[in-house]
Amino acid sequence: MKKQKNDRLLGTIAILTIIIAWIVGANLAEGDVYPSLHIAFPEADRFEPINGSGYTAIQTQSAETIIGYVSIATASGYGGPMRVAVAVDLEGNIHGISIVSTKETASWMRKVLATDYVETFKGKSYQDTFQLNEDVDGITGATYTSRAIADAAMIGSRYVAGKHLALEVPEDITPPIQFGIPEITLIGLFAIGYFGHQRKFKYKKQARWASMIIGMVVLGFIYTSPLTISDVNKFLLGFWPAWQTNLYWYLLIGGILLVFTVDNKNPYCEWFCPFGAAQECMGAIGGAKSRSVGRSKNLLLWVQRGLAWLAIILALLFRNPGLSSYEIFGTLFDLTGSSWQFALLGIILIASLFIRRPWCTYLCPLRPVTDLYRTFRKWILESWKTLRKRKAA
Repeated sequence: MKKQKNDRLLGTIAILTIIIAWIVGANLAEGDVYPSLHIAFPEADRFEPINGSGYTAIQTQSAETIIGYVSIATASGYGGPMRVAVAVDLEGNIHGISIVSTKETASWMRKVLATDYVETFKGKSYQDTFQLNEDVDGITGATYTSRAIADAAMIGSRYVAGKHLALEVPEDITPPIQFGIPEITLIGLFAIGYFGHQRKFKYKKQARWASMIIGMVVLGFIYTSPLTISDVNKFLLGFWPAWQTNLYWYLLIGGILLVFTVDNKNPYCEWFCPFGAAQECMGAIGGAKSRSVGRSKNLLLWVQRGLAWLAIILALLFRNPGLSSYEIFGTLFDLTGSSWQFALLGIILIASLFIRRPWCTYLCPLRPVTDLYRTFRKWILESWKTLRKRKAA
């Protein structure tokens, strides 16, 4: 009973601090955009703001001459909104683009900026469709980021063409619904989990292993689409991208919340988390077991919760879902990450040979989130039952 009270008290404090961080973060001033304007339109000597609707690019070599306009366009990336400076010449063609601010993780952005992807937009017309893999080549492994830049380029160029150049702009086309292998796989995994959790189901162990292997291969190695603390932060920040092009994300978050709320079961972590499956595969090789850590168990639990809380607080303060993410999923499945992430991945994989799911047990930030959700779910249900009993009496 005392532990339950402590969990509820600390959970309430955690939620209050998260709310405060959200409010403070919402009021933080945005960064200076002028460096990005000069990158997008280096020929301009100065930029004049136009009533909050962009900037006029001016050249002052002999006489002041307008050479184009720059619009700050926003599109949804993997980590949240991405702001892009889109420079457009007087004919409505893109002169250059520059990233003003992004919520993507640093490793993803480095991967994108290391290519010539940004340069491919130069010379494109506001009349182009900017569709990935049609008239714009995306970057393998960074689809969401690629699409965000392409969407921002289209939005910015068409805004300038219609607003400042008085050109006839094509009507916006509703993006087609993207429903493919990842979405089908996700629905199938939820179904396997549903039937596997039934008491009368005889092949629970086999179903769970099948679910984990499919999740690891399809959602992990092929599509690199695991659930991370960044996804939780996006949800809290209200960074909800267009459902037509991000159906997978909505199915994943919505499915987990639905099952958790109705059945109090975690359909993701134990059944088809790609990284959890990778650890269990290593454990099957080395004969891993759940290891007792004695008196340190409670300490390690609160360290894990503290890290998760800090990751959420920093993300909300700086309005950047992936800012404080310390997870190593991408390091394994996409071979993307810093040197310390690769070192940590090596330690976790080796430890997985002897300890069952060491990352999930001691470090994963999602476990504290699910623990908090489960604590408040139980608290609400108990309060509701107590209230009903009082009314009945």
